Amino acid sequence: MTAHTADTANAPASTTIPAAYGPEPIDPAALPGWLGWSLGFFSEPVLQNPHVDMTLQLDITRAWACYQQQPLAHLPPPLSPPAPSPRPAPTQPPEADEAGGTGAERVSFFAFFVWHLAQTLARHPSFNLRCVGGQWYVLRNPPIFVPVAVGGDVRFRALLLEDVYQQDLPTFLAQYRQQLALARSPGGTPPLAESAFGIAHFMGNLPQLRFSGLTLHWRADQSLGQSSFYAGQRYEEGEEGEDGKEGKRMLMPLAVRLHHSCTDPLVLNELMADFNRRFE
Repeated sequence: MTAHTADTANAPASTTIPAAYGPEPIDPAALPGWLGWSLGFFSEPVLQNPHVDMTLQLDITRAWACYQQQPLAHLPPPLSPPAPSPRPAPTQPPEADEAGGTGAERVSFFAFFVWHLAQTLARHPSFNLRCVGGQWYVLRNPPIFVPVAVGGDVRFRALLLEDVYQQDLPTFLAQYRQQLALARSPGGTPPLAESAFGIAHFMGNLPQLRFSGLTLHWRADQSLGQSSFYAGQRYEEGEEGEDGKEGKRMLMPLAVRLHHSCTDPLVLNELMADFNRRFE
């Protein structure tokens, strides 16, 4: 048994990572402590499930307050949606950038959340480790994959958001809005290579579901090291104090799938604490 590299049968088919994603090969044997052991142990083919699934009720009170302070912008309407099918399309979440209003409005909280989470992930290397072709890499600029519900026979289309680590918030929001409009247009977004899906951060949005648990499926031949995040419906908890604010919290379900080779509940706690410090 090789303790320091993953079995290639469980690795993504493609062994090429685009240079734009900043791949840097690493040797697990040279890493001190936990990662020097875990990268090999939790990626062995004998392991039934290398993932840890957790669902948090994330306190986004401060993040929501910062989002509400974002300036309004005149956003262009999305392109025409895909042609309807006999099957009714699902109701779209009532968020500005997904509903397609044309007045002065904010983009959705989800888009705001994705950018801030990405900036936090950039500071936590464990979440940026991927194993491709039996070789581990740290990605300095990984893409972000976002599934978009469009309804009908198509059902879902994909956004692949690139260079997010390098972008400021206005630049990212412009890219997000443009890609979302394209996904909802009749032509849709171009097909996504499976290799790109396997190395991207996965971030999904279920704004109408207040779930308390969500376990995400996976394919052993598709990704090693990828983490996934699924946000749910925002809701308030607690009683208002005399000032009308004390005691009220804004919460959001967040389902997270961690690949145990490189991530675990300890580093997830550090990631979420760092995320919330952005809004202090």
